[in-house]
Amino acid sequence: MNKPSFLNLPRPILVCITGETTIEANIANIRNAEYEGAHAFAIHLEKVGQANHSDEALRRMAGCTRKPVMMLHYRDAGALPRAYTDEERMDLLRRAIRCGAACVDLTGDTFNAGDCEFTENSRAVDMQRKFIDEIHELGGEVIMSSHIQRARRCDEVVQQMLAIEKRGCDIAKIVTVADTEDEFVDAIKTTLALRRTLKVPFIHLCSGAFARPQRLLGPTLGSMLTFCVQRYSSDYISVQPPVVNMLAALKNLNWSIDEVV
Repeated sequence: MNKPSFLNLPRPILVCITGETTIEANIANIRNAEYEGAHAFAIHLEKVGQANHSDEALRRMAGCTRKPVMMLHYRDAGALPRAYTDEERMDLLRRAIRCGAACVDLTGDTFNAGDCEFTENSRAVDMQRKFIDEIHELGGEVIMSSHIQRARRCDEVVQQMLAIEKRGCDIAKIVTVADTEDEFVDAIKTTLALRRTLKVPFIHLCSGAFARPQRLLGPTLGSMLTFCVQRYSSDYISVQPPVVNMLAALKNLNWSIDEVV
């Protein structure tokens, strides 16, 4: 049987993201969200804890569904007793692919932590490209992401995403902030510009006061996927809408830019 793939799913993709602290709770989230209609899943490995990073644990989480599973491990130590180095994080993501994950998330400043979660350090960029090649050799897919804790203009986002695209990733991702009406309008403009400009599939998301409408509209305007939660919990409260709400919104809107452009 072919390995599950994010690239082969019909779009937009509703990805249930889970950040529980135990293997069992993450599996329960995935199975409940699958019944509710989620198309794929993402697991925050930094939340589940170092004790649950064994190959057996990774296989259990990746293997609890036949739908594609993405695994990510951001720098924030979260529930871990210590923060991982970038090299250790990349080793974990390689193992995740070997253990059944379809995709991993590589932050754009890996190997050279910097502003806007993005680096242009030539040595770090070469190491990122090598990591992407290694994941591809293992049959996996790579998202390269930047999570930026402030608003950015459309041209700034497009420039950074074009640079990300050139590093060989399968999917380019950026998260900025939309706290005002002007920032929200610019975010919508940015999603449309990315659709026209990028050759690879992209994910454009916002946090902030206008996060919810941006995340509801983004998939209809060209963003490859949006992240949802199965439910909110004391361990994971976020701006992502619940799966059932996002599915209902897309179904009732019944519109996509692909119909008119």
